[in-house]
Amino acid sequence: MTNKKLTLFLAICWLPFFAGADESSGESFEYPPGPLEEVVVSEFRQSTSLELDSSITVLNRETIESATLQHFEELISLIPNMNWSGDGARARYFQMRGIGELEQYEGAPNPSVGFIIDDIDLSGVGGISSVFDLQRVEVLRGPQATRFGASALAGLVYVQSAEPSADFDVSAEVLAGNDETFGAGAAIGGRMSDRLNGRLSVHHYQGNGFYDNVSLGINDSNERDEWTSRGKLSWDMGKGWEAKLSMLYANFDNGYDAWSPENGRDTFSDNPGRDEQETWGGSLKFSGPVSPAFDFVSITSYAESDVLFSFDGEWGDEAYWAPYGYDYVYSDTRNRDSLTQEFRLVSSPDGRLFNDHTDWVLGVYASRLEESDDILSAGLYDDSVDAPFSYCAPCQDRTTLESDYESKNYSVFGRLDSDLTDRLRLNFGLRYERWKADYADAFRDYIYGDPDQPVRHDFRPRENLWGGDISLDYQFSDEARLYGLISRGYKAGGFNPSLARALGPGAELGEEAIAYDPEHLMNYELGLKGLWLDGSLTAELALFYMDREDMQLRSSAQFTDNPNDFVFITSNAEGHSYGLEASIAWQVSDNWRLHGSLGLLESEIDDYRLEREADIDGELIGREFAHAPSYTLNLGASYATQSGWVARLDYNAMDEFYFDYSHDEKSDSRQTVNLKAGKHWAQWSVHAWVRNLFDEDYYTRGFSFGLEPPWFERKRYTRLGDPRHYGVTVSYRY
Repeated sequence: MTNKKLTLFLAICWLPFFAGADESSGESFEYPPGPLEEVVVSEFRQSTSLELDSSITVLNRETIESATLQHFEELISLIPNMNWSGDGARARYFQMRGIGELEQYEGAPNPSVGFIIDDIDLSGVGGISSVFDLQRVEVLRGPQATRFGASALAGLVYVQSAEPSADFDVSAEVLAGNDETFGAGAAIGGRMSDRLNGRLSVHHYQGNGFYDNVSLGINDSNERDEWTSRGKLSWDMGKGWEAKLSMLYANFDNGYDAWSPENGRDTFSDNPGRDEQETWGGSLKFSGPVSPAFDFVSITSYAESDVLFSFDGEWGDEAYWAPYGYDYVYSDTRNRDSLTQEFRLVSSPDGRLFNDHTDWVLGVYASRLEESDDILSAGLYDDSVDAPFSYCAPCQDRTTLESDYESKNYSVFGRLDSDLTDRLRLNFGLRYERWKADYADAFRDYIYGDPDQPVRHDFRPRENLWGGDISLDYQFSDEARLYGLISRGYKAGGFNPSLARALGPGAELGEEAIAYDPEHLMNYELGLKGLWLDGSLTAELALFYMDREDMQLRSSAQFTDNPNDFVFITSNAEGHSYGLEASIAWQVSDNWRLHGSLGLLESEIDDYRLEREADIDGELIGREFAHAPSYTLNLGASYATQSGWVARLDYNAMDEFYFDYSHDEKSDSRQTVNLKAGKHWAQWSVHAWVRNLFDEDYYTRGFSFGLEPPWFERKRYTRLGDPRHYGVTVSYRY
């Protein structure tokens, strides 16, 4: 962004300081309650985000609707120290404080960041997180061993769709924009009987995906074609008991043609990839008082996902790579089923312990996850044109890797939250987990091996894991509090299925490198939260230090000229990070609101036990984590009047970051601006919007490897984020 553009933006962004005092332009418009009144309903007992002893970002419905178009990835710029990997059509792999997966090309799922939609655990397959008809998004950073049933090492995202109510409600929206973007959605809800409320929503979104395929002469090879349906039933069973059924169906039939040998928006693939995901899921929650002393909560969830991830291995066609014959494809078909069951006992006011000073929670959690993977890598390389110096005339490759994985988790957890004085509170939580997994695979090489005699592996790890937290918070005024937190998280171990196929005579690594150990994380945090200026200003600040023991660091190595032929190796390392997270919202006047967030992060790898590829000059020891920018920043302003005029402006910035651990290529720092403005009437609204206003180029993923014949020299390849995107949205509510 040029200095002129930046100056213009900052002048607009901070205009409220000068214009906010002038209220002579008509009746004022009061914003609906935002972060000042936010209630975190996914916690064990209702509490505001200001009352949680954890670094958290809560985004309400107003923010979601004003800051996004379609997908959760568009909200990430509002969340300090959060990033995502552009390895797919939509963000599926998330990083918090520099911790999280970058991709999953093979092997068992074991995500560091939890992702839950309406109590349905979709960790690792959260790419279907559309935002239409959402009520709230909560992002908790740091280990979450005892706040939710599912444990999360780096943090957890909880997405809640709109709840059923007794009031009849109909809403609909239509949007259209450049890149042949079109979206339409509708939701209806209300009372179905004296004790039963329901809600149903359906949404469809499509666009070409901002790339032109020169080889095929089409502009939609990277298309987005996304359907989301949600349904909820809420049943008042009487005597304080309630049941809630949530259902989800998502079908994201997206293309994946976002990589080019020329690092631009023109692609040359003759076999464009796909990133498709179809998910069915549901959850059933029962809650109510068992006695005057405590309530009972039961949450059952199930999800089934079919995922197809494929790409053109060499990113070109016959004409592009001529005179060499060069054509590879890669395809990964996954089927994933998950079942979870959680039971909680939650104290009521009459059940407090220790002289009526302590609230408590006791729970058990069980889950079963099954996943099958079928991976095909096939192609050929023919350099006979270089005869007599050719070495592939031709060389063919065709391999498959079939795997089946099942894991079972059994956990018991509890919390005690004790009032030591009127202002001082001690909180303690502990979780113990028994994790066991069964993994088997079969690797077949149809060209250089015997497919009837596959290389097989069978692993059955069993581990006992524990995590927890202890915090002390002090309420030094009615509207401000300080907390100190120590928390411990964990992540189960695993194995490297592709490593075994590369083991052979002279190999530097032995079979002992196939398995790797669990990771443990210690998090030390100091935070300040509060409301000031008669409740018109809310701010949160958290300082943290995290020590990663046996951190699971995944890298890859290319051991032939086949662009698909990588060995993915996760090994144990050591590392640490520290930083800051801050957020602020200020209702400057009845018409103007300012908001902002800042994440600062310093990370370092302290120890790494494997050698990198010989042509990588840098060392991992002493380097930063991958996808861990040293700062993330959001600044913005919102304007609204009683007559219905509204506008929102967001300035988003992110520092450069390493793309991966396999190489030392970095993204550039980036700055983008989003703008949305429109008019509300009693039931209708119209908004014009533009994302990436100044059409800045920025990168969401990058690689370094040998792709181009005949020398296959290592080169940097990057994927671009979305360019300028603009359009209009028309909405109706009754």
